[in-house]
Amino acid sequence: MRHFAILPLVAALVLPGCGQSSDKTGAAATSGNAAAASAALDEAAFKVAPGKYRSSVNITKLDLGGLPVQVAAAMPRQSSYEYCVTPEQAAKGIEALKQQMAKGSCQFESFKASGGTVDSVFTCTADGGFAMRSVSHGTYSESGSDVSVTADAKLPGGRSMHVEQSVKAQRIGDCT
Repeated sequence: MRHFAILPLVAALVLPGCGQSSDKTGAAATSGNAAAASAALDEAAFKVAPGKYRSSVNITKLDLGGLPVQVAAAMPRQSSYEYCVTPEQAAKGIEALKQQMAKGSCQFESFKASGGTVDSVFTCTADGGFAMRSVSHGTYSESGSDVSVTADAKLPGGRSMHVEQSVKAQRIGDCT
């Protein structure tokens, strides 16, 4: 059951708060590699304001691929938690997120943040045959986000799982 916990956690990490939109006209765009320049600007746009955040996760669809009904019933459909983003973490922007995701064996396939919209695709793996691909789309501001996440996972034993959820994050003050 430990693998189920990664879904809302990773989704919430992806979107606690993002910064200014990227304009894709900077010096990196003239480097000759437009795709790399675009990705670099999207990553630069992802800025998290330091402070205390509350993230709320609402699972809207859950298919556990044939697992007993009791397993699905035991999973909370709504949860929330609070966490702090330090000034040091905020200064690292997307790099801090990538480092945190790597601890869970996760990585981005793509990440785009522009004009208040964020889109990402990331994958996670774990021992025992767990593999997940997650696609997210939503809106952001410096102090929060509202994102829809769809995740499909392969579970040990050949089972699969499909989850659709909304993740809302809001800066609620300073860390104490």
